[in-house]
Amino acid sequence: MLTLLHQQPAGTKVMAEPRFKLLGPLAITHRGVDIAPSAPKLRALLVSLLLNANRTVGSAELVREIWGDEPPPSAHATLQTYIVKLRSLFRDALGLSATHVNQKMLLTYSGGYTLRVDPEQLDITEFERLVSAGSAALRTGNYEVAAHSLGRSLALWRGSIIHGGHWTQTLAQIVRLEERRFYAQTMRIEADLCLGRHHEMISELASLTIEHPLHESAQAMLMIALHRAGRMSAALDVFRSFRGRIKRELGIGPSTRLQALHNALLSADPVLNDRQLTSEMVLDLLTV
Repeated sequence: MLTLLHQQPAGTKVMAEPRFKLLGPLAITHRGVDIAPSAPKLRALLVSLLLNANRTVGSAELVREIWGDEPPPSAHATLQTYIVKLRSLFRDALGLSATHVNQKMLLTYSGGYTLRVDPEQLDITEFERLVSAGSAALRTGNYEVAAHSLGRSLALWRGSIIHGGHWTQTLAQIVRLEERRFYAQTMRIEADLCLGRHHEMISELASLTIEHPLHESAQAMLMIALHRAGRMSAALDVFRSFRGRIKRELGIGPSTRLQALHNALLSADPVLNDRQLTSEMVLDLLTV
């Protein structure tokens, strides 16, 4: 395992290096320099190894990752060449010996390879920790802490994860991370709404409902934010638009919970203005 401590000014956190960044285009930063390879197949290989850090990944899976279901006859030999190139990259960029890289960092096992890294070097570790802390704070009503932690988790993302490989397991891991990103964003918005930031959240929620047009929780938050901002007509328009969309695309109507929210808007139910309640809590109370 490789952990190099990079000196920081007094009073700041000491960060382990290099930093492996997967939340966006692959980046590996060491002393402020990105040392990630540029070749697409090497990048796909490295993403797969990092998503499975400290676990052995079989050669067959890595071949499938790089070449899909129809690899060339030379695939396994070429994979070994790629592993040599990654070891050379780590050795040269990090100033490590070949023995250290081969025996402590990128190891060969029977039938596969293991990339050993300290979990603290991975941005996905920090992301998951911040999401868990923010979610816990939201559940206990500590909305300032929730908004801060979840906001920090989202700031780690530098764009969509660019993969380029073919292995189903890697694709599934990327989908899970993207879903966690969406979860973190909706929970952060929940916290901000409870802090009275409904005006500021409207544009973000409007974009979110466009990106996820069939996701009811985003629709509900947008309806509540518009209501609290005094835009009743717009809140009702959101419901009508969503109702028409799922009828056309799925042949169904809104859930009981969303219909209850619509009825509460029409009757100006005071529970909608209780900022101590998240949108999920509001929907729970409306459907008791």
